[in-house]
Amino acid sequence: MTPDRTSLAERIRRQRARIVTPGPPRAAAEPAAGTGWDSPPPPASGNAEGEDAKTARLERARELLRRTERGWKELRVAGTGTTGSAPPDAPAATGAPSFGSREGDGTWTGEGAEFAGPPAGPVAEPQEPFSREHHDFPLGSRYGGATLLRLTEITEEECARLQIRPEEPGVDLSRALFLDTETSGLAGGTGTFAFLIGVGYVEEDRFRVTQFLMRSPVGEAAMLEELAVLAAGRRDLVTYNGGSFDLPLLETRFALNGVPSPFRGVRHLDLLHPARRLFKPRHENARLGTLEREVLEVERDDDIPGDRIPQVFFDFLRYGHHPAMESVLSHNRYDIVTLAALALRALERMADDWHSDDPADLHGAGHHFWRRGESEKAIPLLERALSAGLSGHNRDRCLLDLGERRKQLGDWEGALDLWRQVSTSDSREQLDVLVWFAKHEEHQRKEPARALIHVEDALERLPRIEMGRETSRRYRKELEKRATRLRKSPG
Repeated sequence: MTPDRTSLAERIRRQRARIVTPGPPRAAAEPAAGTGWDSPPPPASGNAEGEDAKTARLERARELLRRTERGWKELRVAGTGTTGSAPPDAPAATGAPSFGSREGDGTWTGEGAEFAGPPAGPVAEPQEPFSREHHDFPLGSRYGGATLLRLTEITEEECARLQIRPEEPGVDLSRALFLDTETSGLAGGTGTFAFLIGVGYVEEDRFRVTQFLMRSPVGEAAMLEELAVLAAGRRDLVTYNGGSFDLPLLETRFALNGVPSPFRGVRHLDLLHPARRLFKPRHENARLGTLEREVLEVERDDDIPGDRIPQVFFDFLRYGHHPAMESVLSHNRYDIVTLAALALRALERMADDWHSDDPADLHGAGHHFWRRGESEKAIPLLERALSAGLSGHNRDRCLLDLGERRKQLGDWEGALDLWRQVSTSDSREQLDVLVWFAKHEEHQRKEPARALIHVEDALERLPRIEMGRETSRRYRKELEKRATRLRKSPG
């Protein structure tokens, strides 16, 4: 992508004028070639009904945009001419330094311990609608036991082992963007936007984190354009739950602002999924903060809670400053460094010479290899985990995997012996065991009536098992389909 060399103010003026200016729609309403929009062409000029509908839609869009802009202005200047009020969670104080000034190198100054609310008199417009700053970490430095220099040494083939499906390509960590966003909420949809976008990448002898902070809603398009310029030429991306949240959100914002997305067609490693398999058997959950603390053994001081971040940003927009914004920037910055370090630690679990005596660690690695179809690596790890004293839910899952391997080798009796050892009665593992019992009765012993007993048992247990709504719906649909077929089977 070639960056637009016109001034930032002119770009913003054109962006707003293209949509907000009242009046009839221009004749050339479709986007220019190469914009990346997938919208269909407008109706032919001879189709009066199509033109009227298009005009009505444009007028509605303009009205919504005008209302949105008025709302942002009211939010930004609320309390002007008075001393105003502080955010609900900030103590009232006077003389506290305001947040938001930047030094020439992009560092932020003026962080205050207290927030005094908006200053008396009119609130000044920000000089820039968005800001950008850089933070560098030497590649020779260590974070959470991982040396960042390893990012330049991992091959794409090695990195491919972290993908949850074997057909997915690996990424080049030395040329990838490590991306994380802070957003106005978690609901998604067109009403949610990313006000802070951070990307980390290897540059020469450092790992650089670049952060784009929206200081005014009118700067979103310009901020996204600058992000697209930085991302141009990079074909690899690493995120944590980016496939479900960050990327769909950014794609929506790119489309709404008419900026071609730089992330279409990139090779993507969503580290959440291998982290769940590798680390969750031993740890409470697979949240990035949990794994940073328990796997990387890094404890942040005074880290801002994630659920407080959206309100801090809205207060920042309203009053023009907020002391906690520096904590938001730091939170985002170290999430990105954690993402890079966690990728390196996960790759250690994939190494041929990796060794551990912890049964949960062995089971996590074995289960990951098993789900990828690499049974020759998975089975020894799973057997070691079982003999090392694996217990609880992890033991049930290990028994299920080992039993499935016996079944693949044609040893149904050996598989059934392992599956009978699953101890948790109301669990997903027990549901899977009942399905395997039903398959054995139906296809091996030719006893559909006995198979139906196992299916009905699974349906009876299903409401008592904790799982996501979509997962539960999928299980129910498959079980009911199997039950219907078995009831129609002769014998």
